[in-house]
Amino acid sequence: MMKKLILIFAVFVVLLSSCKKNYTDNEILPENKNMTNLVVNDNFDWKTSTDFEVVMISSTTGVLRINSTNGINYHKGLLTSGVEYNTKVNIPSYVNEIDIVFNGNTHRIILENNNTIEFNLN
Repeated sequence: MMKKLILIFAVFVVLLSSCKKNYTDNEILPENKNMTNLVVNDNFDWKTSTDFEVVMISSTTGVLRINSTNGINYHKGLLTSGVEYNTKVNIPSYVNEIDIVFNGNTHRIILENNNTIEFNLN
């Protein structure tokens, strides 16, 4: 039994000590990975969020919430009956759908490329 344990331990040690990373000529070596060597296209968009112009109107007064589809709040405001509500909301660029929550009702909105959210809550 003791010989088997020693043999298993010896095999384990040999396996661990024989593992090495083999670099090829096409591979970037770790010491070359830094920000000074980074090449970025001039047209690359560095923004991680987008500003949307929001226009809402309702025939009732209530609290408006603009949320992600998983409940993260982007904006909260008070809509007054018959008064157009205008604001700007900053939304992460990777988000393509939002929820408009008003007076207990949720409306799913697909975001367009025109950076405008218009919705009639009547």
